[in-house]
Amino acid sequence: MSSPKPTIVFTAPQITSGFMERDIELMSPYVNILRLDLSQCGGPQRFTYYTKLWRMLTRDGAQLVFAYFVLAKYTPLLALMVKMLRKKLIIVTGGIDSTWVPDIQWGDMGSPLRRSLFALVMRLSDSVLPFSNSSRDEVLRYGHPPHIRTAYLSANTEVFKPRPGPRQRRAVTACYAISHAAQLQKGVEPFVRAAATLPNVEFTVVGEFIDDSRNYLQGIATPNVTFTQRRFNATQCAELFSASAVYVQASAHEGFGVSLVEGMSSGCVPVVADRYAMPEVVGDTGYIVPFNDPAAIARAVTVALTHPEKGIAARQRVLANFTPAQRQRLLCEELEGALGRALG
Repeated sequence: MSSPKPTIVFTAPQITSGFMERDIELMSPYVNILRLDLSQCGGPQRFTYYTKLWRMLTRDGAQLVFAYFVLAKYTPLLALMVKMLRKKLIIVTGGIDSTWVPDIQWGDMGSPLRRSLFALVMRLSDSVLPFSNSSRDEVLRYGHPPHIRTAYLSANTEVFKPRPGPRQRRAVTACYAISHAAQLQKGVEPFVRAAATLPNVEFTVVGEFIDDSRNYLQGIATPNVTFTQRRFNATQCAELFSASAVYVQASAHEGFGVSLVEGMSSGCVPVVADRYAMPEVVGDTGYIVPFNDPAAIARAVTVALTHPEKGIAARQRVLANFTPAQRQRLLCEELEGALGRALG
């Protein structure tokens, strides 16, 4: 008779659809999962977050906390509680919480206090899972976890896949939320500026404006630029990507680039900035350009349009490296290592 599945807490600043929900789905065959969403907790300084965490670790018997990102205000206390109760802690990181990008003054590691708190959480963790080798190197610059392993995120290759029919002469980029900060951090502004020299190519920006950056970006956009002005769900993105020739990720920083990999999985030829995880993800299947160089982006898009076979190679790279099955195996191994028992 097999032993019952262990219980874990899955927590994040906000548990969002996409890669977080996918991780929950991937781990569910092996563990019972209690969700703890910081954004849903009330009280002064979100006090109920800690009372719920305490209850899950004591009354509900959770043996491990699986936490996305290191927030200076919340994660250090979480880590201390987990260790005090002799439970296990797995941290997933690789975004704004573990980097400092000096040329755009972006990232939590620009603060000495946040660097110290990040280092504390790293020491208290049992396992740290950065999104890429690039993210792993950043984590090790600011902390020294006892165990660290690159854990690539994944794309749903059954949803994001090439479809029959011709592709449009279209370059697309996607951003969850478009803001003044995202103009360079997500490479939206250089993407829009690149369109000016390619009037016969459609440039599409997927994402919801959350501030008045809309006025600025629309002011510099040429007629061949389209803003969806709203977020697309996975099905909508898959339909757009599979009908587009090129996916551009011109970001100042990406710890992985989920939308980039979804574009690659859809058969788009990738064009990316020469920074952080983007060249690592693309490999030799696309085109790498200097950051914040609209002319270089335009040149790369022009070449990419003449090499659709690169999109086929990009899809194959995703199938070889970034599938849900691969991430599921890794997550199961990390859970087994932390819990000290076989699962499944």
